[in-house]
Amino acid sequence: MSVSDDRPADYDLAECWDPVTNRYVDALADLDEFLRVCAELTGFDVPELRATGMADEHHRTTLAHRVRDEHALVHLWYVGAWPGEAPSSARAHDQGLVWRTFHARPPGSAAPGHGSWAEAPPGAETPGGASVPAPAAGDRSGGTGPGPGSALPGSAAPGSEGR
Repeated sequence: MSVSDDRPADYDLAECWDPVTNRYVDALADLDEFLRVCAELTGFDVPELRATGMADEHHRTTLAHRVRDEHALVHLWYVGAWPGEAPSSARAHDQGLVWRTFHARPPGSAAPGHGSWAEAPPGAETPGGASVPAPAAGDRSGGTGPGPGSALPGSAAPGSEGR
């Protein structure tokens, strides 16, 4: 679904001529067609888009805008917001495809554990090409640095001064 760069400013990706009714119709009004088009544009397949839980919400958001193009649809799926607008919900932002693309969690969406910022996300490749293993069951540390209650290197533990 490619669109030429010389399209008019009010180009609508979804508007098409229906010879049966002899009028323009909204091709994206059907949820399945909307998902098919979005799968082609985003690079994620229809089941992956449905798995975000955002298909209905993104469909409603798209139908609320008169002029639509492929850039707006991609932006909606990857960022969770229509271009120039705030996300329709916190969940829309958290389920954005951008986070899945680079195996990360959106900031503030979930508590990953103390020191998790020091480790590559599970499933990500390290510079040497090896895959990072998922943390062991029950391991909440998420990092290799000092845990809660331990002193940092070069500092004394609280209450140990003068010992």
